[in-house]
Amino acid sequence: MVEIATKVDIILRLSFFSSILPVTIEQKQPPTKSVKMHVVYKDIEGDMAKKLEDLFGLASGGLIEVNPGKVLIPPKFKSYAQRIIDMEVRPDDVWLVSYPRTGSTWTQEMVWLIGNDLDFQGAKMLQQLRAPVLELTALLGNDTSGVIKLIGETVEIVESMPSPRFIKTHLPLELLPKQLDVVKPKIVYVCRNPKDMCVSYYHYCRLMHDLHGSFNDFCELFINDMVPMGPIWNHIMGFWNRRNDPNVLFLRYEELKKDLKSVVLRCAKFLNKELNEEEVQAVLHHLSFESMKNNPAVNLEPVLEYRKTALLNQMTEDKVTCMQAPSFIRKGVTGDWANHMNPEIAARFDEWIKTNLEGTGLNFQV
Repeated sequence: MVEIATKVDIILRLSFFSSILPVTIEQKQPPTKSVKMHVVYKDIEGDMAKKLEDLFGLASGGLIEVNPGKVLIPPKFKSYAQRIIDMEVRPDDVWLVSYPRTGSTWTQEMVWLIGNDLDFQGAKMLQQLRAPVLELTALLGNDTSGVIKLIGETVEIVESMPSPRFIKTHLPLELLPKQLDVVKPKIVYVCRNPKDMCVSYYHYCRLMHDLHGSFNDFCELFINDMVPMGPIWNHIMGFWNRRNDPNVLFLRYEELKKDLKSVVLRCAKFLNKELNEEEVQAVLHHLSFESMKNNPAVNLEPVLEYRKTALLNQMTEDKVTCMQAPSFIRKGVTGDWANHMNPEIAARFDEWIKTNLEGTGLNFQV
């Protein structure tokens, strides 16, 4: 039997408790009048259910459909959906919203660092503890490694965090707290060219969700809105249509890659922070690909080490798909889809993207 990485366990737990204690008493926002939204859960059936099972090794891929939004997520989300929708939002919250694999870890690191006055020492703590993924407990609902026990109940963690809270989520607008429309905290949204996003998400699902199917099969699910988290266009357009709201900063991954400095300055202005040239350069160094890839606070290496070790206690190495997957921070480039998609798949994606972007004003060319 392989011994579990106890040292990693201790480090994670100590980091977690130091991040939430002492918890300050927050002033409650006045109650808002709203109609209670009815969340509907639906089993996935038919051919797509079979395809999901083939790729993820669980019935229907271990997912259910949640509406509104047609979100595909593990059934554990039922325990948190209404609690998230009814969650108290604070005026000084800073939310980072994105579909998975759009550069959200990179963007979150920028937002947290600028919002916390370049606290590089504090940034050594795991990003998940500084800026929790709100629904992560549910997203990892099918995981058997026990890694979620290290991270804790993420909804409860967010609720208990002292202000100002930095919160990350991959949920679409329909399933986010209703108070976002009333309290109007700052929201940063980041999206990415769907072709590159699909490639990155495929590798991530191998790493964290035990995907063992082919890339072409994953593309078929992706273009049919049947990967974990469901449709991308509804997700993106929910915030693209709010891009002119004063509390929303809408970013594209391609903008960060082309001119990170200008995005850093935009983000600082959005967060009401001023940075001199020396501080800007320090942020740019911290956010460089090499720095991010080698930074254990953001590259998930401590978590992945624990997960791989735990899974090796349960099965042989050839069945642990994450052992063959690339690292969490993989290439950090644009256009990598060309190294994965054959001409037929690329053409289908191009037509799909064109159809869904027509008339919206959004594009991914910068």
